[in-house]
Amino acid sequence: MKSVYPPQHFIPSLEPELAAPSRSSFSFSHLIREEPGVRGFTWFSRRREDRLHLFAGIIRLLVQVVFAPITAILPFLPIIARIINFFTPFDVSGLAAKVQKIIPYNPDEEEVNDNLILPDAVLWNAPGTRVDSGRDFDPQSLTYEDHSDVYESTNFEPRWMLRVKIRDGQYVSHIQVEWSANLRGHGYTALSYDMETAFVLFQDAGKQTLDPKPQGKARWSLRDRRRMSEQFLIEYCSAIGHLSRDREEFIWLDELCISPDTPAVIDDDRLREIRNEELGRLTDIFSGAQTVVVFCHEVDCDHSSLRCRWGNRLFTLSEILHANQTRQMTRKVARDALGTVAKQCHVSPIEFGHSFRGRMMYEAARAKKWHLHSILRHSTNSGTDTWQMAIHALIVEAIRRDRESGYLNHEYIGKGLNGLLPRRARLIDLKGKDGWADLAWLLELNQGFYNMASLAAVCCLPSKEQPEAGSGWLGPPIEPKAGNERLEPLVHAFTVGGKDKLERPTAPLNFVGAQTIGIHPYVRRDGDALFNNEDAKRAKRISITLLVIFDAIGVAFVLIYFLISELKSLAPVIIGFGVIYLSSIAFNLFCLVVSSQYIERSGWVFLSEEKWGDGRKGDAAWGKNPAIRLQQLDPTLDLEEWGDRQMVPKWDYPEQRHMRGCLVDLRTGIIVRTIVSEPPNSMMVLAIHGSGITYMLLNRPESTGGVARRVGMASLPPFTLGFTKHCGAMKIGMYEDQPEPKTEVSWYKSMMEHLFSGSDSVTDAD
Repeated sequence: MKSVYPPQHFIPSLEPELAAPSRSSFSFSHLIREEPGVRGFTWFSRRREDRLHLFAGIIRLLVQVVFAPITAILPFLPIIARIINFFTPFDVSGLAAKVQKIIPYNPDEEEVNDNLILPDAVLWNAPGTRVDSGRDFDPQSLTYEDHSDVYESTNFEPRWMLRVKIRDGQYVSHIQVEWSANLRGHGYTALSYDMETAFVLFQDAGKQTLDPKPQGKARWSLRDRRRMSEQFLIEYCSAIGHLSRDREEFIWLDELCISPDTPAVIDDDRLREIRNEELGRLTDIFSGAQTVVVFCHEVDCDHSSLRCRWGNRLFTLSEILHANQTRQMTRKVARDALGTVAKQCHVSPIEFGHSFRGRMMYEAARAKKWHLHSILRHSTNSGTDTWQMAIHALIVEAIRRDRESGYLNHEYIGKGLNGLLPRRARLIDLKGKDGWADLAWLLELNQGFYNMASLAAVCCLPSKEQPEAGSGWLGPPIEPKAGNERLEPLVHAFTVGGKDKLERPTAPLNFVGAQTIGIHPYVRRDGDALFNNEDAKRAKRISITLLVIFDAIGVAFVLIYFLISELKSLAPVIIGFGVIYLSSIAFNLFCLVVSSQYIERSGWVFLSEEKWGDGRKGDAAWGKNPAIRLQQLDPTLDLEEWGDRQMVPKWDYPEQRHMRGCLVDLRTGIIVRTIVSEPPNSMMVLAIHGSGITYMLLNRPESTGGVARRVGMASLPPFTLGFTKHCGAMKIGMYEDQPEPKTEVSWYKSMMEHLFSGSDSVTDAD
């Protein structure tokens, strides 16, 4: 694989503390002092910032010199063991296995948890009932039916309606009435608008708010919101284009119909509860309306363009997707008899809902908003898309609108979608307090129609200002683009029930059939590069041949002394051992020199652009182009980037302030750019996505009961599926406890283990 990076003379210098030697030069200082961010091959204090790092390098060098005949023979123990096993009755294979180093490509090991806890089904403990799932029950009985009645089987009707009187094309009065069975035959009109739009009309009418801004995200008090809605109602009743200028009309207008008309006599908490519950009926209220009137305050707005403020609201999806008939209320500039410019509202003739959505679908295609296009196509011609595709498009579009609004109505995302999916939730189960919790509940209700792995595969990391997203696995979704619209989950995901240490309910996402690849925690020098690296094969043959020749010469001198009995002098023995000793020293030093020029071709490692600054060992900034430093550390390493040319998806957006860096496969030379919230130590297969495989980057501490935390996303080449390990299931959620820090291994014990047991695993303390 050829390198795609510039020649060495075009490579800019890095920051001083990270400056590396030229690829054409070699420094003997590498034998005792390692480069920043690289784990050396000493027995202890392997990193440059360790206090005893220089001492460790000197100790290793002295041991290789003093014990040269012994250390020189250690790499050949596997061959010697086979010879001993063949010609003698002894079996020394175990000794050979301990000194034979294996470089793991995938360091992930399947987790075996003896203290297994079986999670509850999320639907077992509905938010509206919260029955203790720990009670005893007989599996043969039907007591589980107490928990399985979680679906709402009927459509919702509005509870209140406005009876509005219009005379001579002008608003006269309105009263709120309960929408009972004897009134339903009249039909009603539902008004769809944005509160900012109503505020513009309110100001243009010369009116002002009465109350200061309330606490929280709300911009206006409830009283002022009702006054703005009344002004919008007046504008609608007085708009030009109505067929009858004298009429009574039943109208549903949110601020005047989602709670009783006497809020002053109702407790604030109860009033909030009533309003939240009524918002859960939104989809059915608009789908049951005879006509839906849509309005944007912008002059001559046609309501189908994505530039329209009304069309980008979160609630627009609920209000328009099932509308039977629509009318557009538009502001136009006109001059009166005196020449004064004024803005007048006009109402268009009735248009069938599918015709209006068809125009919106056309505009969505022009703007390349393919999820919105899919939603509108499905609502116009249901069945053209599978439920998996339709639900995915709907959920992703809703989350996108929620984010672009600054999460203004985040707590209502579940209520806004209720009724648009095949299975609808009971109103008591959509609390309206945590939008992610309501959304997760809706998705689990629709488990027979949607695999949540698709949603997890397109979610970016949440920004630091965003509400905590769905136990850590939800976040702003990426838009489908040409080249990465293909999305086929390779695992199945669903939420499971659980409790945290405070006994609060949690719902981590459980991935069934999970496959993982471990991420090595650092770049490390290859202490056995002479035997492992293909580029050192010629040097290995020459050095081993010379070692064998000189050792044979030394042995010959020793044999001369024992075979010639007349020889009284010990000179042949001294010369023989001297030749063996000096040749072993030369061989050991040559091995060290070769090892200092190569890094270990272990597998995937994450290299951050900047330092983490949390005091961790090996913390180093690799810059925006880590290939520069890697090729300086190992000139034989050829690197190629997997990215733009493969049109891979990118989980990035401007608000993100997480760590940027690169995943690098040191064995194959693949570089993948990504963003993470903390250093990953594993990655899990999610889906075929575009031309590659989407992985979720994880942090998997050992003391969290099998729950991992999502720290990033990445697209990798398809060949990586051949290196995964099956782990059965993986839960993604939030956890509070971090693993206990590993104690520092004494340098003496570490050195002895390295010499006599071959221990050099990636989990060493330093």
